[in-house]
Amino acid sequence: MTDPYYADVKQHRRNADWRDCVVYAYHKIPKKCTCGGPIRLGTDEQGVSYYESKEFQDDGFHIRHRCFDAIEEELEELKEEVADQAKSRMKMEDEIKKMREEINLLKEFVKCPRCCALFK
Repeated sequence: MTDPYYADVKQHRRNADWRDCVVYAYHKIPKKCTCGGPIRLGTDEQGVSYYESKEFQDDGFHIRHRCFDAIEEELEELKEEVADQAKSRMKMEDEIKKMREEINLLKEFVKCPRCCALFK
């Protein structure tokens, strides 16, 4: 049995994905233009580099984002991600240290003949 709304759901998902692309168009290094076209590296008359749509026109439907700003945003996000990873790693190392201590205590408990006699 097929879902009668399958095509509608797929179209809704495509629209939602596209909406995200448009919302984050000027955030970080763009992957594709809001018009669906590819992004290329371009420069203006003053020599400023831009990530822009291959079919760029100044009509609001195409991306033109300064390279410096895009790379700066990408770098800031990567710095945050590295800080989160470092924090997570420190937490994991603390947990591993506690587990090792518990394992050593359990090993000592198992080796102790007096303790074993209590449980027989």
